[in-house]
Amino acid sequence: MMVIMAAMAAVMTLLSCYAGEPAPERKRLFIIGQDLGSVRDYYASECCATPDGNTMYLNFYGLASEEWSYGGLGIDLQGEPVELEMDWGAGQTSAWKSATEFDGGLVIGLSITESDVKGGLARISAGEFDANIHQLAMFTRKIEKPVYLRIGYEFDGGWNPGYENSDNYIAAFRHIVDGLRKEGVSQVEFVWQSAAFPLDILNDGGYTDIRQWYPGDDYVDWMGFSLFLTPDEGPAVDARFQPPTGRELIGKVLELARERGKPVFIAEASPQGYDLNRRTNANIARDWDGPQGEGVRQVSDEDIWNEWFAPVFELMEQNRDVIYALAYINCHWDSQDMWNAPYESGYWGDSRLQVNPYLAERFNRAIEHWRRQH
Repeated sequence: MMVIMAAMAAVMTLLSCYAGEPAPERKRLFIIGQDLGSVRDYYASECCATPDGNTMYLNFYGLASEEWSYGGLGIDLQGEPVELEMDWGAGQTSAWKSATEFDGGLVIGLSITESDVKGGLARISAGEFDANIHQLAMFTRKIEKPVYLRIGYEFDGGWNPGYENSDNYIAAFRHIVDGLRKEGVSQVEFVWQSAAFPLDILNDGGYTDIRQWYPGDDYVDWMGFSLFLTPDEGPAVDARFQPPTGRELIGKVLELARERGKPVFIAEASPQGYDLNRRTNANIARDWDGPQGEGVRQVSDEDIWNEWFAPVFELMEQNRDVIYALAYINCHWDSQDMWNAPYESGYWGDSRLQVNPYLAERFNRAIEHWRRQH
């Protein structure tokens, strides 16, 4: 009788698919990041929604090297935790502590740029760093929780040396995925992330089709993009040409995601140029709106919400058929060496929700509403 009932259930499931009934909805994810100190402060403040996970970053080339402090992984070659927290100027990082101190999944930005390792991408695909892949596999098995691995994130960002060779990028991406699968890793989903950054298009002199970097459907579980400017923002200074807006660049990712049947991850989001504590907005870059950090203007809480947060949640609502994850960077950028004055990497500000009760409350309502949607 149980066999007959199981068979009937299978038939009904099959018939429902033919009848066009939608597959069960995946869970919508809210992630907080992007360094240990920022995540700890967010949790301690109890200001806002409980995240579904947190974001941290790794240097792939250092994962199997004590000299490189294991690339921020937080475990040694025997899989034993190490106390060290790495800090490359953007806050403390330890994947082990990020995985064990907080509930939920772990989102890892895995850097494979060639800034420190000449010819690194080709050397990855040639197998020179397979020990590093083994180390990463050992880590993911040890933590026993969902991992969202952003391999070579922001592949189209001009600040990532080596990624401009898309063939090398694709080969390295695939080699890492294949290596982890051969190690029997099962709880890792692979994220392919565009920068979708208009200022970079302006600096590079034009747009390059993101499909040029696509590793293929078998290697990508999620597509992703970064979101720092307001979606429709353009340069406020005289520019050589008018670059695509963030909305247009994001649209390229969404178009491809729908075409290939992939969910979309807003893998990095933060209101660049805004200080939520001081309630100010300032220039982010000389080529975009003027000398970075200058042009400071006072803004109200309502202004900040309407100018950045509301358009972002509107974008998420308009594309809820594919956008299933938001990773918010809740960070005092101006306190970190990589991002503070003289702002060589642009002006960022202070995106911490807990320093602004009005924005924290509105964000909390908006993110909970979005997470409940089907």
